Amino acid sequence: MRDMVAEGKTILIAGAGPVGLAAAVELTRRGLKVRIVDAEAGPTPDNQSRALAVLPTTLAILKPSGVADRMLAEGGRILGADFSRDGKPLFSFRIKGARTPTPFILSLPQARTERILIGWLEEHGVAVEWNVSVTEIGETHRPTATLSTGECLAADAVLGCDGAHSRVREAVGIPWKGEGYPGTFSLADVRFSVPIDAHHAKISLRSGGGGTALLPFGAHEARLIGLVDDPRTLLDGLQNVSGIVWTSKFHVAFRRAERMAKGRVYLAGDAAHVHSPVGGRGMNLGIWDAGTIAFLLSKGRESEYETRRLPVVDAVLKATRRMTDLVAHPPALVKYLMPLGFPLATRIPPIRRRVSERLLALDLPQPEWLES
Repeated sequence: MRDMVAEGKTILIAGAGPVGLAAAVELTRRGLKVRIVDAEAGPTPDNQSRALAVLPTTLAILKPSGVADRMLAEGGRILGADFSRDGKPLFSFRIKGARTPTPFILSLPQARTERILIGWLEEHGVAVEWNVSVTEIGETHRPTATLSTGECLAADAVLGCDGAHSRVREAVGIPWKGEGYPGTFSLADVRFSVPIDAHHAKISLRSGGGGTALLPFGAHEARLIGLVDDPRTLLDGLQNVSGIVWTSKFHVAFRRAERMAKGRVYLAGDAAHVHSPVGGRGMNLGIWDAGTIAFLLSKGRESEYETRRLPVVDAVLKATRRMTDLVAHPPALVKYLMPLGFPLATRIPPIRRRVSERLLALDLPQPEWLES
């Protein structure tokens, strides 16, 4: 083992997905020194969209660094959704009235988001250390981290952004609680031979429960996702498909860490909480964690992190579970009222604004520094 480096003000970030990279950007722009390591050989492959939806609060957090403008230049804007059931049109919903400068869902594949963040960091002298992982964490109030290279680093703080199977979380003994969810989610990224509507999602529901969502990320590409066992069934009835870029299927769970901080070790993103993809909150919630801990560390208020984030995390898990249940097993009353009640209600401007803001997660507490 190498000799321990002298203690400094370096903040060690474990994990270079969107959450860890966003944390590195936010800490760096606030003048704090970071090192960021990741066990993988490089970022998400270009052909895997993974997390796709970027919400207004995420853009607001990344705006001061200039990252948001780069994302906006590359991404598409989803302005609403068209709903159908059993192949028959139900209604269309347009996002209107939301109190935000970016009243839309930005559609940008995770691979592109990561490369934008990596590019910004490289411009500011920060390089991701690939093929390097955290193997052990020492005393947490003056944290030390042993890396897979053999280096033992004394850090001012450690951020665990290393996913649902977080080694950082395990190393400091924070319990992981929650439960799995029955059923399988599948997704497929597909190309179309003719242009599609790049600004509106398509939500196809089934009377017996479940359904498929089509989320465009360009004039000829889209993500299909649904509660089905085989990704190929997502393409049933779909026309003008010229190719399948990537498919995946996975089980989901609703879990969170019992704590999001122990001493000066902090958890963010999937290392702290996981839930279903319904609602597109996952990556966004993690980037909000990252922005929050960066702000608090820069102000010397990091002891507030857990009490600020856990209520928001619990609210998102509860709401996402409710939405997932609604899609998987819609109550009879909802199936009856949806074709008429929802379109009528959302013609009323205050209701339409409320629905729009909930869809964009603007109903959640907004970061303190964005309001100042």
